[in-house]
Amino acid sequence: MNIVWVSSEAVPYAKTGGLADVSGALPEALAARGHKVDVILPWYPQVTGKLKLKFDSFTGPLGVPFGEKHTEWAQIRTLNAKENLRFHFIEYDRFFDRPKLYDWNGVEYGDNAQRFIFFSRAAMQALLALHLSPDVIHANDWHAALCCVYLRSDLYNGYENFRNARSILSIHNIGYQGVFNKENLYWTGLGWGYFHHNCIEYYDQLNFLKAGVMTAHMVNAVSPTYAQEILSAEYGFGLDPALRNCAYSGRLRGILNGIDVHEWDPVHDKLLPATFSADNISGKNVCRKKLQEYFNLPVRADVPLFATISRLAYQKGLDVQAAALTRLLEAGEDLQFVVVGSGDPGLENWYAHLQERFPGKLAFYRGYAPDSLSHLVEAGADFFAMPSRYEPCGLNQMYSMRYGTLPIVRSTGGLADTVTNFNYQNSDSATGFVFYDLNAEALANTMRWAAAVRRDERAAFDAMRRNAMMRDFSWNNTASQYERMYEDAHR
Repeated sequence: MNIVWVSSEAVPYAKTGGLADVSGALPEALAARGHKVDVILPWYPQVTGKLKLKFDSFTGPLGVPFGEKHTEWAQIRTLNAKENLRFHFIEYDRFFDRPKLYDWNGVEYGDNAQRFIFFSRAAMQALLALHLSPDVIHANDWHAALCCVYLRSDLYNGYENFRNARSILSIHNIGYQGVFNKENLYWTGLGWGYFHHNCIEYYDQLNFLKAGVMTAHMVNAVSPTYAQEILSAEYGFGLDPALRNCAYSGRLRGILNGIDVHEWDPVHDKLLPATFSADNISGKNVCRKKLQEYFNLPVRADVPLFATISRLAYQKGLDVQAAALTRLLEAGEDLQFVVVGSGDPGLENWYAHLQERFPGKLAFYRGYAPDSLSHLVEAGADFFAMPSRYEPCGLNQMYSMRYGTLPIVRSTGGLADTVTNFNYQNSDSATGFVFYDLNAEALANTMRWAAAVRRDERAAFDAMRRNAMMRDFSWNNTASQYERMYEDAHR
C-alpha cells in the first residue's frame, strides 16, 4: 500500500510524548513490510533544526489556502530515511518556529487552532505537490484530524490523487481534543456547512478530534481496553456518543502499541553500565548499584527499589502515588523510590518535599529525563509504578518488562492489556502487579505485596522477571494489525 502518515511529532525529530514514539516506529515497521510510507510533520527550526539533518530534496513554494480567499506559502523538506520510508517536513516559520511544540511554560500557544488547521491543509497540499496517490491517509490525534474532513470535502474529493484514498484516525489520548472558538472555522476554508453535530461542531465550538472521528473511514485507539473504555462517559471526555456510533458501524478498533525493541534492548543497550538478559541477569545488579549511586541512595542489594518516570499530571495518578508513599515512608517501610519527571507544580513540590523528609529513601529528579537516565532507571529498578487514572496504552510498562523490572499498575487501558497480575498459582505467566481501586491505600498495599514477593518468594519473583523479559512487544505484530485495518477501510 501507499501510506501517508500525518503527525505533529515523531522520534527522533520532535517529541513530547508517546505519539512521537509511535510515529517514529510504526511507519518504519510498515515500510519494512513492503509498504511505501510517507510521513508528514511540521518543521520545527528550534527543535528539529538542532539535528542538522541533510535533506534529499526541497519542494516549493507550496501554496496553502488559508482562510476563504488567501494563500500562504510554505516549503517541503524531504528526507529519505530508509527503503520505502520518507519524511516530509512542512516548513512555515510563522507557525512552527517556536521553542516548544504546543506551549510555553505550560501555557498553550494562543494560535494553536490556526497552526494545526494550517498543518492539516498543508499536508493535503503536499500530497498534491509531491504527486502522491495514497491508499491510506493516517491522521494522528487532533493536530492532524482535519485531514479526515478534508479528504471527504469538496475541496479534495475530486482530485484523482485521492480517488482510492481512505482515512484512518488514531486516538493516542482522548483527553486532548483540539477544542477552539468557532470563529476559527474561517481558516479551514470548509465553510459553515460543516459546522454541525455530525462533523466539527461541539457545543457551539470547534472540536478537531470529533471532526476526525465523524469523518474518518476507520478510527483506532492504541489498546483494545482503551477502545472499550472511551465508549463510556467516564473515559470518553464527551466524545463517547460519537465513538459509540463508530463502534456500532464497525469503524472502531483497538490496537496495542509496540515498542522499539532495538532501542530498548538490555542485551545490547550501550547506555547501560552493564548489559544483561533473561538467562544472565547479573548485569542488572550492576545497573541497580549505579542507579542508587546516581541518586545518592544507600547501595543495598536487599532493599526493594521502586521507580517512576512520568509527566507529573493528574492523568498519571501521581497524586495518589505521593499519598501512598507518604503513608509507607511515615510507617518506616524499608524501601527506596526514584521519581523522575516534571509537570504539575504542586506535584513537583510534593515529591521534592518527600525527598527532603526522607533522604536515603526517596529521590526526585525534576525535569525531562535524558535517554541515559531513562534507560538506567528502567534497568536498575526492581519495580516500576504506573498508577494511572487512565492510560491509552502506556509504553513504560513495556520498557520495564523488557528490562526485568516488574510493573505495578492500575487496571486501565493498555496497562490492563499488557500486564498479567501475579497470584500464587501463575508465577509461570505473571509479569507484574495489578490493582483496581485508585486510592492511596490500594497502591500502598500493592507495593507492600510486591516487596514481600521479592523478599519472601524469590523463586516466584525471578520467574516473573523472566516472563516479563520474554514478552514480545515488537512493532511487527502491531503492524500486521494495522494492515488489516487498512484493508478493512477499503471494503
